[in-house]
Amino acid sequence: MILINFGNTQFVTYEFLKGHLGEYTKATRSNNTDQSGVYERLQDSLGYLSMGAVSKIIASTITYPIQVIKSRLQQRNQTAEISATGEVEIVTREYKGVIDCAGKIWKREGVAGFFKGSIPNAIRVAPSAAITFVTYEMVTDSMTSKSS
Repeated sequence: MILINFGNTQFVTYEFLKGHLGEYTKATRSNNTDQSGVYERLQDSLGYLSMGAVSKIIASTITYPIQVIKSRLQQRNQTAEISATGEVEIVTREYKGVIDCAGKIWKREGVAGFFKGSIPNAIRVAPSAAITFVTYEMVTDSMTSKSS
């Protein structure tokens, strides 16, 4: 149930960035009247790509600890892990619930344990979000421009 907030976080972050950065680009454009329509659309698309990727990275980082707990609860009891010294060791995990799992991660690994794998995950999910938000803006613009 908590992971439902992921999409909310992503859209709120995107709209926040769009509101703040959109004002900046509007001010920049009003100073530069020489820009062509194609250049403006390309600049807008790059902005939407960036804002979409950043919003996804922020949302996935905020909710990542919950994903780690969920994954740990779904894992088998015994797993092989590479230790800090580079040796492979068998780790036995037994979790009684969410709070027990979070407490054991905190105790054994600290804050870093909740963010293991967050950087590769961010790199994996950011491009799709960037494309999604550019598409969203294109569709929204085409629907509003035809009704005007």
